Amino acid sequence: MYRHAYGFTLVELLTSLGILTLLVTVGVPGAQQFMGNQQLVSASNTLATNLTLARSESIKRRQPVLVDNADGDWASGWRVFVDLNNNGQLDEGEPLLRQEQPLPKGVIAKGNSPVRRYIRYTPLGNAKLLGGAFQAGTLTLCHTSGKQAVRRLVLSPSGRLRRARDEPDYC
Repeated sequence: MYRHAYGFTLVELLTSLGILTLLVTVGVPGAQQFMGNQQLVSASNTLATNLTLARSESIKRRQPVLVDNADGDWASGWRVFVDLNNNGQLDEGEPLLRQEQPLPKGVIAKGNSPVRRYIRYTPLGNAKLLGGAFQAGTLTLCHTSGKQAVRRLVLSPSGRLRRARDEPDYC
């Protein structure tokens, strides 16, 4: 009597393991790069949305609105608030419009000198420093791996925001 055996032969098993190894070797780095890129896109969009919110709220409320990171590190999160007394700080009684959590691990966000700590919108929608001088600068978002394209948010003195994408680079 002949019995039919079920299972894999050694050659079939080794071939399957070889194909699986090849897929993992090619797929994992690509997936990691994709995830890092999506983190940067998401962080850039979130920051740009908050800046747009601050500008529109400033115009609507006819009061200065600040987007403040408090410690000079945009990656640690920020808050959007109405600065009723023009002192650049969130005081009791001033409306907090939004509070953002820190960006994902590996995402670096920094601003050049004029936008290092805050961005302040006036009721006309312009960006101005607390002293009254116009405020223009660049917020740079990048990934610690250096494999993803660098995202830049460029603020003009008129308060408008422009997005730019540069070649991958280490921050």
